[in-house]
Amino acid sequence: RPSPLDGKVTLKGGYRHSLHRLCTLCPVAASEKLDGTNVGKLRCGTLLGRRLTIEQTATSYQRCDLTSLREVDVDAAIGELVSLATGETGTEPVRAAIYGELMCNVGLFNYKANGLAKSWQAFGAVLEFASEEVAAAYATAAAASGLACTLSGDRAVRIGNNEAFGEVLRRHRVPVIATVAFGSLCEAISSQRAWMTGEHGEGLVLSIQKAGRSSAYKWKISREPQPAAVSELTELLEAFANGAGGKAVLIDQSIHEMIGNLHAVSTHVDRAPAATKQKKEARQAAVDTEAVAQAIASALTKFDALEVTFEAEGKQALNKLAERLCAEVLSDPDLATGDADEAAAREQVKVSVKRHVGQAFGAWQKSRHTPG
Repeated sequence: RPSPLDGKVTLKGGYRHSLHRLCTLCPVAASEKLDGTNVGKLRCGTLLGRRLTIEQTATSYQRCDLTSLREVDVDAAIGELVSLATGETGTEPVRAAIYGELMCNVGLFNYKANGLAKSWQAFGAVLEFASEEVAAAYATAAAASGLACTLSGDRAVRIGNNEAFGEVLRRHRVPVIATVAFGSLCEAISSQRAWMTGEHGEGLVLSIQKAGRSSAYKWKISREPQPAAVSELTELLEAFANGAGGKAVLIDQSIHEMIGNLHAVSTHVDRAPAATKQKKEARQAAVDTEAVAQAIASALTKFDALEVTFEAEGKQALNKLAERLCAEVLSDPDLATGDADEAAAREQVKVSVKRHVGQAFGAWQKSRHTPG
């Protein structure tokens, strides 16, 4: 949606109505954005990593034991998701999977105390149908039954997390992330501001239901690098404070308050600030070093643990791993390079990735020769 500050946007007629409806009238389901790695499970039992299929013989992934996940019966849950839209088991998808977060980052937030460490928590599903027409028909019927659906590509339907989805999964004993329902986006943002600034988790996923379809948005705490969002929110607040050329008075007060809450969360002072040495390095680097570190951490969750490859291939795997991770980091949409020189940014990422992989290999070698 165009920014309200865009000179071509007048806020008259349909635009203002759509903006008002999106922010103040569309129901929202909020769930915690857990920080682990994305793993899906097909009806046949095959496990899917973010980029690779997990081998059938694998007993662990990202240092998490897979025994309990392999025992989860997603087939029955998927069958009910299908029947909710058709009224009977009939229009079967050609492929279907439940996706969830494998909680490999055990030291973050209160995951260990809350019993989430090393577990798998579902957050959605993907159903692929034989044709675009069948997919569209399913999405319409499923949305009418309360599911949060989005068409993905020509033949796939994504089902987001909300109370209806959670009820189905809980009936079949599939662990699922809890959701909280709100009457609007403005209400959700206002209600969850304190949770976000309290840094109780990485953030929230907000699923907005509108016109029979659902859209999901990630809302992260200030510890997560998001310079573009901070800049845009700051610009928007300043423009509104100055009247925005007469547009500010046309925006509902609840939306003004929502933008203020979003800005407050994004600029909240992190309780775990980076070290002075890191900050000094970031000023001299082409890209913020903390943002690069975050992107590397994210890229690492899209494949199995580095140690698995080290064990299988030894030192000869270093270049392959570095190239694969470098490509993932550079494609990370959250890695804002701003006005940085592209060649300098790529070189910085390349050096950082190689350093990380090299250090990981060294630590792995040392652990193999350490008694006990």
